[in-house]
Amino acid sequence: MTISRRMLLLGAAAVASAPMLAHAQSTDLQAKPIRIVVAYGAGGASDALARYAADSLTKAIGQRVIVENRPGADGNIAAEAVATAPDRDITLLVSGVSTHATNVTIYKRLPFDPEKDFFPLTTIASTPYLLVVNPERIQAKTFKDFLAEAGKAGRPLTYASANVGGRLAGELFKKLSGVSAENVAYRSSAQAMTDLLGQQYDYYFCDMVTAMPQIRAGKIRALAVSSKEPVPMLPDVPTLAALGYPGFDVSSWIAIWSSAKAPPAVSAELANLVNQAFASPEGREFMMKIGLLPFPGSPQSLGTLQKRDTEAFRGLIIEAGMQQD
Repeated sequence: MTISRRMLLLGAAAVASAPMLAHAQSTDLQAKPIRIVVAYGAGGASDALARYAADSLTKAIGQRVIVENRPGADGNIAAEAVATAPDRDITLLVSGVSTHATNVTIYKRLPFDPEKDFFPLTTIASTPYLLVVNPERIQAKTFKDFLAEAGKAGRPLTYASANVGGRLAGELFKKLSGVSAENVAYRSSAQAMTDLLGQQYDYYFCDMVTAMPQIRAGKIRALAVSSKEPVPMLPDVPTLAALGYPGFDVSSWIAIWSSAKAPPAVSAELANLVNQAFASPEGREFMMKIGLLPFPGSPQSLGTLQKRDTEAFRGLIIEAGMQQD
């Protein structure tokens, strides 16, 4: 990826020391309304991070930062809202792989340009996906038992996804395992979890924020994790890579962007403030507690990540027939 002079300048500003920044906040941050638009519904990983970021920015800046959920169309609705927001406001987007890596392949036309309409601030967290089942519908206690049960079902199974990352994990799993399954797409993780608890489908590649409370309550069972390495919060849940699918490694990252209309100095300050909030002991504890892995970054690293995953997932999206008009 070619790093522009503007990105280099902003990256340098974004790593300025916290004490210096505390005394040098631009008046734009106090003078303009600040809004964080979330690409997914309330209750999921992106929503949790956006609200933590909003609270932290409110304290640092001295004015309330509003969070607005705009789910739908794999994040495109939220991204368009930020791309077209008036420059009288400071508008931020919390999203991830979908809007800034995969959707350019999934959709023939996007109502925004993932690069030109946004400025990358930083990655915040990453989340692998858990293959979870409701024990009252799928009795399997291990992944091996799950494969055996799937083979005896005599019908295609149904699996849920609530975002592009979960769908990609599900499609790769089908490809490698040979399990016959049909996707059930949801607008939010919370809705998908409600239907899993109601036994409306067979399994779910679920983000950890949504899954962890129900796992702890004993209402659902985690059989495998989609990341290459086990997750610290569930050390006994095996990875799909270790279960016979070498190279299986699908995790989503969650990041934050400003509208490209924001002044460069404002974007630099916001990148720094967000990184400070989540790099603090409190921020890291918050992420781990709800089931997210800290994934700090910079404008440069986020821009590079967008480019990498756009290419990395293109082939799987096309092969899985995920493209839409």
